[in-house]
Amino acid sequence: MPKPHPTVDRVVTILEAVAGEPGGISVSALARRVGVPKSTAHTLVQGLLSTDFLEEQSGLLSLGPGIDLLASARGGYLKLRRLADEELAALAADTDETVHMSIRSGDSVIIIAQVESTQPIRYSVALHEPRPLLTTSSGKLFLADLELPELERFLAERGESTSPAADIIRNQRDDIRDKGIARNIEESVAGVCTIGAAVRGATDAVVAALVVAGPAVRVVPKLDQVEPKLRDAADRLSARLKR
Repeated sequence: MPKPHPTVDRVVTILEAVAGEPGGISVSALARRVGVPKSTAHTLVQGLLSTDFLEEQSGLLSLGPGIDLLASARGGYLKLRRLADEELAALAADTDETVHMSIRSGDSVIIIAQVESTQPIRYSVALHEPRPLLTTSSGKLFLADLELPELERFLAERGESTSPAADIIRNQRDDIRDKGIARNIEESVAGVCTIGAAVRGATDAVVAALVVAGPAVRVVPKLDQVEPKLRDAADRLSARLKR
């Protein structure tokens, strides 16, 4: 008979406790719920935050996107991260720009892995920090994957139906769905261009975005060279996830 392990038991109990609080729970309340010192809860929570199994907003913990991907039939989160490392490194070397991978987390996308360009002037972003769905190239890939009524409902529920960003995703949606590529040319950050390609899981839904990012003055002139390489890398990763 398998023997229980105190640390494993605590991690599982933490995840179960957070799952039982849809509105979120603080570390202090979580420690009381699990029956451990706050310092112990904080240490375990930090580890779960770093792997995206938990996320934190305004001091409240909730389940992170790692749980959803880990639970998927064939495109698990750990498998995605492991397979992505090779493609990220190869694409960064081939384009000489920063390359990262994003996944959706509620109304945001978060970057779970990144290989920075070796160029002295380059673009890099912090890992695990929420970024908007509507304006990022990776977010556009997730939104364009929605059916039109679902997209309109998403925009309406967030008061974005008449925003410039909503008009952009409506106008770009068909092209993004057709090509599997989304662009963000100085929409979020002045002087920065990002290009995202959809990574699809076992059900063919978008599970992640592979992104090339850099100074617009350098990236825009070579879009025709970068986009096929980016699409090929995303397609290879998608194929490997479906095996």
